[in-house]
Amino acid sequence: MKSNKINSWLKCFSFIIAMLSILSVNAQTAKTAKITTQTKPNIIYILLDDVGFSDLAPYGSEINTPNISQLAKEGIKYNHFETRAICSPTRAALLTGRNNQSVGMIDLPPAVTNPNGNPNTRGYIPAEAGTIAQILKLNGYRTTAMGKWHLLPGDQQSDTVKNKSNWPTGKGFQNFYGWLSGWTDQYNPAGLGREIMENDHRAIESNPGGNHVSEEIVDRAIKSLKDGFASSPHQPQFLYLAFGAGHSPIQVAKKYIDRYAGVYEKGWDQLRVERFERQKELGIIPANAVLTERNPDDRAWESLSKDEKTVYARFMATYAGFLEHTDEQIGKLISYLKQTGQYDNTLIFFMSDNGAAPEAGHNGGFARPYGDNMTVAQMLARLDDLGTEKSSALYQREWAMLGGTPFKRYKLWPYAGGMRDPLIVTWPKMIKDKGTIRTQYVELIDITPTVLDVLNIKNPEVIDDVKQVDLHGASIAGTFSDAQAPSPRNTQFYSMRGNRAIYNDGWKAIAIHKNGTDFESDEWELYNVNKDFSEQVNVAKEYPEKLQQLKELWTSEAKKYGAFPIEERRVGRN
Repeated sequence: MKSNKINSWLKCFSFIIAMLSILSVNAQTAKTAKITTQTKPNIIYILLDDVGFSDLAPYGSEINTPNISQLAKEGIKYNHFETRAICSPTRAALLTGRNNQSVGMIDLPPAVTNPNGNPNTRGYIPAEAGTIAQILKLNGYRTTAMGKWHLLPGDQQSDTVKNKSNWPTGKGFQNFYGWLSGWTDQYNPAGLGREIMENDHRAIESNPGGNHVSEEIVDRAIKSLKDGFASSPHQPQFLYLAFGAGHSPIQVAKKYIDRYAGVYEKGWDQLRVERFERQKELGIIPANAVLTERNPDDRAWESLSKDEKTVYARFMATYAGFLEHTDEQIGKLISYLKQTGQYDNTLIFFMSDNGAAPEAGHNGGFARPYGDNMTVAQMLARLDDLGTEKSSALYQREWAMLGGTPFKRYKLWPYAGGMRDPLIVTWPKMIKDKGTIRTQYVELIDITPTVLDVLNIKNPEVIDDVKQVDLHGASIAGTFSDAQAPSPRNTQFYSMRGNRAIYNDGWKAIAIHKNGTDFESDEWELYNVNKDFSEQVNVAKEYPEKLQQLKELWTSEAKKYGAFPIEERRVGRN
């Protein structure tokens, strides 16, 4: 009897000890989970395509972008953020934190892998330059890419190729849905031979008649986030959301286009003045900034015929509707993050990849964005097709001039109109100086180092048994809390299609190259950006010693980061 009581007491004691142990483990797990949630934010890169400095409401536009405006109110916006003047070099530099020439992306990817053997023209990111997705994946993040890739040569873009190491899934993304080429039809990707890929294979297409591509990639982005949080609630996530908007073809439902009826009949000259005045009211440009003159060869609105004005205004209304529709999709993503309690601890970098697009020339492209021979009369007869799957349009070059207000030029040029872009950073939990403007010089290679800095992660010495090269950018995290924090770096060089530029300590030198001529004969321009925000006044003759210093600095930086040999343009600049 006594023995039975002892046994019962021992069993009871053992049960109590076991329960205390379980409670202790659960408490420790909860404590760990809470720390993980607090210290590791979700990271999101939202990248627009061919959207100019002034094309969004927070930067002076008449285009309605309330969700992007809300991001700006809840975060900070930068007015001296520079990219490359074209998409693929920008994307390579953004995702690696390194200069695009150093990672094989001096220009757009070639049709055939590395046709001339130069390292800077490979057209894909080499293994020694790991992407932010690869680094975050190694550090416990779930990684997803949605939308445009355009970081591999044409002969690697078919799902029949065996080696997919340069696809998103080979560069650290566990989930991918999007297109590998530079652009796709927003209604019928497969119809253009620019199919949507899902992870390593061609996706099953429901178009035409299915979702607009912008809607589809955001819906899938939300689903990917939802699946991740459901399966592992405390695992942070990285999302790279690269829209087709506002790259050609500009396509959107008619109801969005109709919202801008009568707006663009004012013309690009008047609207450029209005955007400029609004920019000053917003404080996004300094009070002493000037509006640069109309670009050489760009036409005055008043020189156009009545039919030209009617047709061209509809093109820009379509572009505006395209951006408003994109803003709605961004709003869906933000709403999901807020509804799930993830928004406050999500660090969002919202940006564009280069300036507004001039490639369609003076007449624009209706049936196809480049090289279209349709007359204005033919466009007028089919005007209701603009924005639908019956068109594949890009607006007239002068609208790109509007997109770059107040700067010179547009995409493909090394002036601010081609390189200065919107950048909004939102992180409610950590950024308290909400709705403010930052004036520090920031370059897109600084974004990925910033993420590593706030996460206290070092660039790995080795990824997949490959020794890694150093990052070239620097963290801008100091600017999150301090409007007077110094710029992270004071020098950056640029080289694309023979054109050259360099920024150094408030000065910028630019050389525009003419094909077939000696690079030594290029005439350099010089701008004091600290005093001349718009790069309007060329002071090369007044400061020859400063110009010579910058020319020599360009050469040393170009040699350091693999920009030689310099390539002349492979396609037209305008």
